[in-house]
Amino acid sequence: MKYLMDLNDLMIEQLRELYHGEIHLQELLKEFSKTANDQSLKKVFEDYSIQTRDQILVLKQVFNTIFEQKRGEKNMGIVTMTNEAKTLVRRGTGEEIKDALMILSLQRIIHYKIASYGAICTYGKILGFWDEIDSLHQDLESEKKMDRKLANLAEGIIDVKVPAHKV
Repeated sequence: MKYLMDLNDLMIEQLRELYHGEIHLQELLKEFSKTANDQSLKKVFEDYSIQTRDQILVLKQVFNTIFEQKRGEKNMGIVTMTNEAKTLVRRGTGEEIKDALMILSLQRIIHYKIASYGAICTYGKILGFWDEIDSLHQDLESEKKMDRKLANLAEGIIDVKVPAHKV
């Protein structure tokens, strides 16, 4: 375990965790693309997989620019959330509820990523990494757009297709 001595160390650690998390997320997106019942949702998962792949490339470029290794940190938050997502979807008893569970799970991960990208952008600005942060800020905005897209889709799936069970 490496001690974090300053803001630069913290930013590098967060970048490494985000990189590991993005790679881990791609596997879940492939699985969700195959599992999704709703065709619009399937398309969103495929688009998000491409977005995630592009974000991995941006992170690699940032590591190259700041002369840091991309390996070293694990993102246990995303690993835990992806494992939980798989478990939740397996527990769903119908196609529509499984779709709703996949959306819920991905939104949790996206909110985590928004916090991570936001923190890294803040640290990078403080440290003067303007060019690197510009591309990461674009990824932050892409995450926010994907969250809105999933929220809109969830309203259609949950409100229209998932039967309500009265307690």
